[in-house]
Amino acid sequence: MRIITTIIALLLAVSNINAQENMKENVDFNVWPKGELNTAYAKYFIGNSYLAPLDAENGGPVNVTFEPRCRNNWHIHHKSVQVLVCVAGHGWYVEEGKKPVALHPGVVVAIPAEAKHWHGAAKDSWMQHITYMTKVEEGASNEWLEPVTDAEYDKLPASNTLLSVTDAEYMQRFDDFAFDEVVEQVKTHLDDHTRYICYLATLLGCQGIDEYRELLPEALVKGVTPIEVKEIVYQATAYLGMGRVRPFLTATNEILTAHGIALPLASQQTTTKETRREAGTKVQVGCFGDGMRDFWKSGPEDSRHINKWLADNCFGDYYTRTGLNLKMRELITFCFLAAQGGCEPQLKGHIAGNFHVGNDKDILIAVISSNLPFIGYPRTLNALSCIRSVESDK
Repeated sequence: MRIITTIIALLLAVSNINAQENMKENVDFNVWPKGELNTAYAKYFIGNSYLAPLDAENGGPVNVTFEPRCRNNWHIHHKSVQVLVCVAGHGWYVEEGKKPVALHPGVVVAIPAEAKHWHGAAKDSWMQHITYMTKVEEGASNEWLEPVTDAEYDKLPASNTLLSVTDAEYMQRFDDFAFDEVVEQVKTHLDDHTRYICYLATLLGCQGIDEYRELLPEALVKGVTPIEVKEIVYQATAYLGMGRVRPFLTATNEILTAHGIALPLASQQTTTKETRREAGTKVQVGCFGDGMRDFWKSGPEDSRHINKWLADNCFGDYYTRTGLNLKMRELITFCFLAAQGGCEPQLKGHIAGNFHVGNDKDILIAVISSNLPFIGYPRTLNALSCIRSVESDK
């Protein structure tokens, strides 16, 4: 208890160090000792690390110092939990299949038993963390695995570009709201898979390319398939235009490739140029009712071609593709329109379409609530007003 109390007190002291000092490449070894060069485990590290036992006589915690770019191999702790407490500098904790965790002073990570992981310094910073083992069962052991390659490591950004470093307090509050409070509110109506599909569609709608790059890897972990991701991006073209969609398509390809997914993906196309108009009209009828059967040839003669394009291009080229069912396609269209704003007449039409295919008011309110942190209150309230209006007219 004494050593843990001391660690907490020192950690609080370190967390109060001036932010500019925390951004320096060198850490202050007068606060946390650097220790001796880690020769015993050097074969399991890339770069130099140093060990400073804090309570060696009792087998207590160890302060580990990593030079810039130093990281340990992938490894697994069997039958024990490892706790990391970052006390200086910046680094990374990466667990297989999960989003990397940026380490900076005050971040605590409890690594589950049997989790494949690695940790180390950022490319532009030294990093120190305290480590100790807990919940140690009989037969506990460490299994050292393959090194973290430069290709894997270099995908991680420099510490001075991370909002969790430069704007830690702000990002903590945002993450708590968006991914705890909001998710708790909507979980009755939205599973993780649907929620992340709606996130991706919403970020396309509001042009949130940086946040899209952050959330797409998480979406893949949550079970959104590469085909579903591509279909979201493709369908967005009909509602946002290629000028706004292309950066997202490029980002999608980069991220899928980085995850070892071979491109191109299997084709989901079901129509030809000759069949797409009739097939598109059939989808329109399925979404909006029989009144859409002859919509493609209606309207003033000088703009009738646009109604035809709605049938054969918007619905015939995109909605007829496999990979997403009709309910999900109408749901992502709702996200596209609500997120970009300024198209409330079309939004109301697709709210009615969502009702027609089985996405009820509660689902739409859950979706717009889930998306609020990414589009803000004005567009959320506009979409909510549209939902109320269509519901009233039913």
